[in-house]
Amino acid sequence: MSDLGVVGRYELLSRLGRGGMAEVFLARVREGPRAGEHVALKRVRPERAHDAEAHEQLLHEAELARCLSHPHIVGFIEYGEAPDGGYLALELVEGPDLGRVLAQCRKRGIELPIDISVLIVRQVLEALEHAHSATSTTGRPLGVVHCDVSPHNVLLSRAGEVKLADFGVARSRAGMTLDARRLGKQHYRSPELLAGEVSVAVDLWATAVLLYELLSLESPFPSGPEEEVEAAIRGGRVKPVRLSAPAVSDALALVLDRALAPHPAQRFTSARQFARALAAIADDRVATPLAVAAVVRGLVGPAP
Repeated sequence: MSDLGVVGRYELLSRLGRGGMAEVFLARVREGPRAGEHVALKRVRPERAHDAEAHEQLLHEAELARCLSHPHIVGFIEYGEAPDGGYLALELVEGPDLGRVLAQCRKRGIELPIDISVLIVRQVLEALEHAHSATSTTGRPLGVVHCDVSPHNVLLSRAGEVKLADFGVARSRAGMTLDARRLGKQHYRSPELLAGEVSVAVDLWATAVLLYELLSLESPFPSGPEEEVEAAIRGGRVKPVRLSAPAVSDALALVLDRALAPHPAQRFTSARQFARALAAIADDRVATPLAVAAVVRGLVGPAP
């Protein structure tokens, strides 16, 4: 038996990650049809066991995950209750997140192949299109906005799959006002999110920033105090991507310029439209899951 113990019908094997409210473990199913399988198990951190907000957020994520079934979204297995709180069992994606991949690229001075970067972003956009149009089990539109698209929430499996993860802070776009600093990560917050507005534009903007970073290994906005970064985002002060990545084509640079335009009316209106613009300039003979898998192996090594 693992020293980490048992939660429901899952044996905890090792901790995979820890956030502000929850932690994620590699776990083994002990019984039932999935006995012996490995999953990712998410639960509220023990020190927040009495935090109603943390438990509500996990339950919200579980209810949403139950309604999202897509090849590029981490799969839902079950939500359960244990004596110390709820837990969420999810598909285990064996491989790194894009944050780790980008860190290795910077450390080793390696540029990601442009076609691979475009493929990854197209598949993130496919996941977002599914989420944005998702309905409840009764057919009610959910109005989902992920609100935290960033490298650490895009997982790459060693088989070359791309999976969007962590809908824990996802929100409805039904006229909600909010504190932008509690959602998303600094360089990925759109002008609308900074103004406290939730719409699909929030996710499309963050995905455009992600694409820029994959192509250039840099953020389009300067590092520095939060107020300076926010001023650059609000002012649309974007460093042209070809200054850092001269191999980027004119066509791809134009797509990125449109996706990062200061005003939503100048940008793509849906994830589908953004993905189609990228597909029109992509070479699917080069960018394949096998090619993604080769990049993962080359940067982070084979499976342990």
